[in-house]
This record gives sequence, C-alpha cells and structure tokens, in this order.
Amino acid sequence: MPTTDFAPERRRMLTMLGTGAAVAGLGALAAATPANAAASEDLTAASYGSTTGSVEDELAINRLLETYLFAVDTKDKTVFRTLFTEDATLVVLAHPDGTAGIVKSGIEAVVANLDGAAAWGYSTHVTANAYIRVTGRTATGDSHATAQLVYPATATAPETVVVRGIRYRDEYVKSLGVWKIRKRVFSPLWQYNGTAVPIAYPN
Repeated sequence: MPTTDFAPERRRMLTMLGTGAAVAGLGALAAATPANAAASEDLTAASYGSTTGSVEDELAINRLLETYLFAVDTKDKTVFRTLFTEDATLVVLAHPDGTAGIVKSGIEAVVANLDGAAAWGYSTHVTANAYIRVTGRTATGDSHATAQLVYPATATAPETVVVRGIRYRDEYVKSLGVWKIRKRVFSPLWQYNGTAVPIAYPN
C-alpha cells in the first residue's frame, strides 16, 4: 500500500513548531545557567569552608598541614621552620577547649619545641579532617589528627606505643604567595597506651 506523504503545508508547520521549541528550550537553558553556575560556586565555597579564598588556597593550606606532620615525624627542623611566620605562636598541651597550655612565642621557640620529639623513637601522624576558612590573605583552620608514638623501652617498662587524638586550632597568613602558620593551638583529646610488638625483618 503506497505511503501517503504529509502535505507541504503540514510539513512546514511541524518544522516551524520544532524549531520554535528548540529555540525556547535554549532560551530557558541560557536563562537558568547563571543561577545554576552561582549555586555551583556557592556549593563549592561551602564545601571547602571558604569565604573569599580559592580552591588553590584550600589545597595549599591542606598541604601545609600535611607537611607539618611530615616534619614532626621526621624531626626535620629545617622543614619545620619554613611552615611558620617569624612572629608565630605555638600553644602546646592546651585543654580540649583550646584554653591554657604552654605558650611558645617567636620562630626560635616554636622550632625548639620540636626537640620534644626526641622522646620517642618513631612516630606516625595522620590528618583526620580539617575545616578551613579563607578570607583574603588570612585564614583559620580547625583540624584533627591521630598520632602513634613509639617510646623506647626503659629499665622499668617495655617499648610502648602511645596512640593519641589531637585537635589543632590554627591561624594562617599568606605572604609572598606562600601560606604559613601564624598561630597553632595543640590540644590532646584522648590517648591509650599499648606494648610495642617487634617487627620480624627478613634480614
């Protein structure tokens, strides 16, 4: 049975309707895009905690946090020094709410505090989470970490592993394009001890 084609007028009407729908759809998409883009930017900022900072700033500060823990675990004073401003303040053994503690003022006192790491043989610090808020060239940070500290055996005790939960409350400043710690408050939150088990190295 032969197929009956649409009349020219009908084909032309359908073509016009299809084109109009496409144009209307593009118009609606264009109108919605700015709002969606703004919402996306707001979501990104909210996810990182920024107010006026960029994702690059957030990543740089997170790298700063990781490098700090690396310097502590390796007891590297040269690296440790580069992470702080010259007028930095370090508060150690503060209460869980950030109050009290022992205050170290100035870069020399801050770096000298790393001498305390000599008390343990090995350590591993791991960042648990961090909430960072950037405002221009300054920022604040609130982060948690877990520390595993291996203390050598003594005449009265075996080699001991201390596992400790830590909270850091920080202030950062960006100078010459580099983020540094201007103030850090270190609060131990909890800990437990256990006896270390020797590793059976193959040779």
